[in-house]
Amino acid sequence: MQDFDAYLEDFHTITILFRKNWEELPPFRLVHGGKSHHLHIVDRQEAEHHLKLVGRSDSPIHPHIPYHLEDDEGGRTKLKSGHVVRTEEFDRHYHYEGDDLGVTYEKERSTFKVWTPIAREVKLLLRRGETIEEFPLRYKDGGVWSCTIAGDLEKTPYRFRASINGKERTFTDPYAIAGNANGEWNYVVDPEHLVTMQNERAVFRNEPSIIYEASVRDLTMDPALQTKERGTFMGASEKDLRTEEGREAGFDHIRSLGVTHVQFLPFFDFEGVDERRPKEAYNWGYNPSQYNVPEGSYASDPDDPYARIDELRKMIDVYHGEGLGVVMDVVYNHVYDPKTHPFGKMVPGYFFRVDNHGHLTAASGCENDLATERRMVRKFIVDSLRFWAETYRLDGFRFDLMGLIDTDTMHAAKDALKEIDENILLYGEGWNMPTVLPKKKLCHMDNKHVSSAIGFFNDIFRETVKGSTFAIAKKGFAMGAKISERTMARILRDSSASKPALERPGQSLNYVECHDNHTFFDKAQIAMEHAAPRDRLRAQKLATAIVILAQGVPFLHAGQEFYRTKKGDKDSYMSPDHINRIDWSLLDRHHRDTEDVRRLIRLKKDHPLFWLQDKDEIRKQTSVETKRSGTVLYRLRDKDEHILVIFKNNPDPEHFRFKKAARILFHSETDIAEGPRKELELTRISTTVMKLGKDEHT
Repeated sequence: MQDFDAYLEDFHTITILFRKNWEELPPFRLVHGGKSHHLHIVDRQEAEHHLKLVGRSDSPIHPHIPYHLEDDEGGRTKLKSGHVVRTEEFDRHYHYEGDDLGVTYEKERSTFKVWTPIAREVKLLLRRGETIEEFPLRYKDGGVWSCTIAGDLEKTPYRFRASINGKERTFTDPYAIAGNANGEWNYVVDPEHLVTMQNERAVFRNEPSIIYEASVRDLTMDPALQTKERGTFMGASEKDLRTEEGREAGFDHIRSLGVTHVQFLPFFDFEGVDERRPKEAYNWGYNPSQYNVPEGSYASDPDDPYARIDELRKMIDVYHGEGLGVVMDVVYNHVYDPKTHPFGKMVPGYFFRVDNHGHLTAASGCENDLATERRMVRKFIVDSLRFWAETYRLDGFRFDLMGLIDTDTMHAAKDALKEIDENILLYGEGWNMPTVLPKKKLCHMDNKHVSSAIGFFNDIFRETVKGSTFAIAKKGFAMGAKISERTMARILRDSSASKPALERPGQSLNYVECHDNHTFFDKAQIAMEHAAPRDRLRAQKLATAIVILAQGVPFLHAGQEFYRTKKGDKDSYMSPDHINRIDWSLLDRHHRDTEDVRRLIRLKKDHPLFWLQDKDEIRKQTSVETKRSGTVLYRLRDKDEHILVIFKNNPDPEHFRFKKAARILFHSETDIAEGPRKELELTRISTTVMKLGKDEHT
């Protein structure tokens, strides 16, 4: 009889596949260690060119044990893992609780552990100069293989090779914290030798969160900046950088704005950029390669095991030293290439979601989706977040496509991070996306079971204020569209109620632009094609003011304050630097408007009415009225003060009278000076903030 293939489907069921049909088949038996037991054939399915049998075993078949399937006519094959790796029984049986996966370094010895329950043999590969030494790992409980190597292995490159489903597979360590350029090898490093961080996490008491999104690379790629650290961790934290006219740029500019947190695009190790030639290609970083290793293209020497770690720690330490929190953009919904990533090699079929036909799902748009609902995937994510929070003292995490991550995983992450620091921010893209998991199990805005400690980007806010992200010519409120009073009230004061999962104002991240899609400036060039250039800028300034002053968490895109452009590029994830870099000459050109953004941020911080803590407060203390012209009046009051914000999205003349002199706290145009007045004439697109008498009814 010809050979056949056999796959374990669950702990009692085997599928046997033949390349052709056979009328009569001999008995089959499972063999291991000289022992065998009979396999009962319970189903037979015939096709033109193949035969499929389903066999049942009375005794449990454990995937980590190397079985062979034999017949009485000399046919023999190794039993491979099939659907079994996606069963609940597999998840329960091979779950490992320990916190020592990867390498545990000591000067006298290092212990290596890797989770691959279905491997038949695992070896550790150590590179010493030009020589590669091999050491066998022994199987432990819970699917873990382990070995301890004597001696001081600091800076020694390593990786693994395993026999899995009949193939030799070489892979890096998913738990590694250091690697060489382009992730070819991992390194053993001594945690005690990492550069010392001088500053603890930033502390924010009685202050609203205001988030500023930036890219490590984009901040310093402007050739006009006088820096030797261009596009690196050290460049992103370099002080005393100046524009051509002498204004603060880079880190100093961010510090001067008054934001509380800087959210960086991914700075874990990603693919798409050759780390030895980083200027030859560009990538935002949403291509996960080594989740716990900092990106080498941002380091001074990507082959130095400590350089990328130490330089990132130094960068974060500088931000903390100035009272700024650092948020890391994390991508636990997919990997760059499931065929080459360790997840795809260690336990094929386990780490990724599949459809009913066994094919990888691709709701992420990246040809694979991580199966976060499986226990060892969840464990990896939580362990990874804990590692980043503890080793780099991060102040928050922004989750890419969070709507593809299950709620149990997000809640486990929340609980683990709150044990480290209760102020660590957790938020992400809560889009309700189609995938194989039930919607009630996913962390999206429509799921009322999501913890109130988790925030969401508010796309209703974005589309209302800016206009459609994808129908580029469609205008939002800031560009002159008339929006209903109910909708404006929803985004200014009830953003916490705009989706079922938003239970408190702090869950709503209010924004009109981010790294994705067109910048506001570029959209306005099309949507407001016939408007005067200055009116396009006024519209953006109005939108930014709404972002800052609405209830919820303001989110600003780097350069938004001085009209950043990507030259019309709507998806610049791998466009060249001249598209993505921040052009600091725009700050010189629009420095007054930038100063207005600083003033708005100060207003937000100085007046708690702009950052009320719960929905009841908001309902009692705020109101919204829309005028026939489209202008919106946003009132906020408590026992101490009454504030009126006028968001004017049109040039129609409007006149306001007050019983008592009202004090102008902020006006976005130069035609009206701040100070007390009983009358106000507005004729331009603008934002005006006034302090009124407590009994004033405008």
